[in-house]
Amino acid sequence: MTQGQCPSCGAPVEFTAGSAQVVVCSYCQTVVARKGANLEARGRIGAVVDTDSPLRLGLEGRYGKTGYRLVGHIQKDHGAGPWDEWYVQFDDERTGWISESEGAFHVLFDAGMEEGLKLDDVYPGQRLHLRNRAFVVEERGHGRVVAAAGQLPSDVDPTQDSYYVDATGPKGVFATLDFGTRTQDPEVFLGQRLKLEQLGIPVDQLRPRTKKVSLQQARCTQCNGALQLRAPDQTKRVACPFCGALLDASQGKLAFLQLLEKPDHEPLIPLGAKGQLDGTEWICIGFMVRSCTVEGTRYPWEEYLLFHKARGFTWLMQSNGHWVYLKPIDAGDVSLVPGVAAHYEGRRYKAFQSVSTVTETVLGEFYWEVRAGEMAQAIEYVAPPYSVNEDSTSNEISFTHGEYLAPAVIQEAFKLKEPLPPPQGVAPSQPNPNTSVSAWKWAGIWALALVALYMLINISSANVGVLDMTVTLPPDAVSGQPSAIHFSEPFQIPKRGNVRAEVSAPVSNDWVGVQGDLVNQDTGEVTSFYQEVSYYSGSDSEGSWSEGGQSGTEYLSAVEPGNYVLRTTAAFTGGVQRGAGRSFRVQLTSDTPRGTWFLCAFVMLLVGPAFAFIRSSSFESTRWAESNLSDS
Repeated sequence: MTQGQCPSCGAPVEFTAGSAQVVVCSYCQTVVARKGANLEARGRIGAVVDTDSPLRLGLEGRYGKTGYRLVGHIQKDHGAGPWDEWYVQFDDERTGWISESEGAFHVLFDAGMEEGLKLDDVYPGQRLHLRNRAFVVEERGHGRVVAAAGQLPSDVDPTQDSYYVDATGPKGVFATLDFGTRTQDPEVFLGQRLKLEQLGIPVDQLRPRTKKVSLQQARCTQCNGALQLRAPDQTKRVACPFCGALLDASQGKLAFLQLLEKPDHEPLIPLGAKGQLDGTEWICIGFMVRSCTVEGTRYPWEEYLLFHKARGFTWLMQSNGHWVYLKPIDAGDVSLVPGVAAHYEGRRYKAFQSVSTVTETVLGEFYWEVRAGEMAQAIEYVAPPYSVNEDSTSNEISFTHGEYLAPAVIQEAFKLKEPLPPPQGVAPSQPNPNTSVSAWKWAGIWALALVALYMLINISSANVGVLDMTVTLPPDAVSGQPSAIHFSEPFQIPKRGNVRAEVSAPVSNDWVGVQGDLVNQDTGEVTSFYQEVSYYSGSDSEGSWSEGGQSGTEYLSAVEPGNYVLRTTAAFTGGVQRGAGRSFRVQLTSDTPRGTWFLCAFVMLLVGPAFAFIRSSSFESTRWAESNLSDS
């Protein structure tokens, strides 16, 4: 510990953190530096202003198993309002930083210099490897220290801009590269993105959040219209709903920036409306219209900014009656093959479209420096009903994860009185209502049951041969006449069931037809069948050929048990001489299952899934017809 007096005003100052090199006098804001055993004044720095930060100097917390204390505080600004960074002294003698950004907190530790890396070579979306870890660059920016308090590791110069690059890795890993005045190799700080409750600071020790009372009841500087701000502590831009003036709110008061065109219709979700989504009650604080132009045609859509004090900001997007709920995600959690596919949380998203966007209209409050005419590049990757969306500018890239919601869900969530416009066309992430997956699943289940039934029937069937006879026609046999008739010996069919009749004949370039009559000797009932056997072959200029066969099969359904004889009548070409020496064989098998019913049932099972597949394919064709990356 080093104690002394401020060289400027004489007030007591002390160094409690062994790593601190300067301390800011709490009385006169002079930056006091150690110089051997003496203290030296290095000029004055601005006093810290109230922000929405819940942290304060002297707070103690716990990161993992290690305690820490906030010993220093700086505020940086790049012209749109300050942000807070806190110098931290850990119980194990380590030092680090806690930075704040839009409600998120980052605990960072010095990881040394990255030699040879130039600021101009780093761009949003770039993949970097730092200390054996993969990162994605999200933002490239700059700011200068405008205020400071407590103890700090090095001198501060409020006259110089400091350039930085922020990057994210998987599961909240975070990195900041400090390029200083942009000419030096960057100093790398690595750490983790955390929620406030993960900082290990007792809730009753946190500082009450500052309320910008002047903004809560502010009036437009152009038309004097009353503006009711819902998130005054985080709002940087306000668009007046009365006159269309875009106002800057970053300095705690409103300043005119530009005049905007008013939207051609009121927002479908009124500003100030509250709605329940994702287990949270959100309030709609902002509305904007963005568009892209493709082949000369303008395609507009609407975006609604939602706010919750604990969860921060999220979005609802509406296009042609379709709604998508969008949640911000870290770029480092997304694995990209640019313009082809994205991978997020184990799911693959196919590239759908890439467009240049322009912000046309804004109403309400926004947490960034939005302007009409703001340009960006947007790429959408889809895995319905979800999407991964990338928005990038020259200095920043951001990702959101989208979930398609039906209009009825929005209607109910915000208790809207007026009906929402019905969806038109097919949205990129709209779930396919005709998906055939379920139909194929159930068809597969029933097909297995059908196969099992068929196998059971085959196993339980007797398949008993009851007749096997060969008939040789007499020389005087005449086709179809009594001379071509033959009766079998009596035989018995033991049980009711199908009878399979197989007819074969050694024909060659000829044919023979057999009319079979199964006569029940007990009842006189006749069951008939006809089977024709033909076989032809030869050769021509194209080579050898053949058609037909020397056997055929017919089934007789539900034949009753009893004593039978088989009467056969042969038919053939030509007269008496043609019948001489002809022969054929007839085999009858009792209680044999027929496969036709199985095939018919199997085909019927496929009708539903096939129809669903056709409808699903048609839906997908309509979807991807709108894609400009569908060849990826």
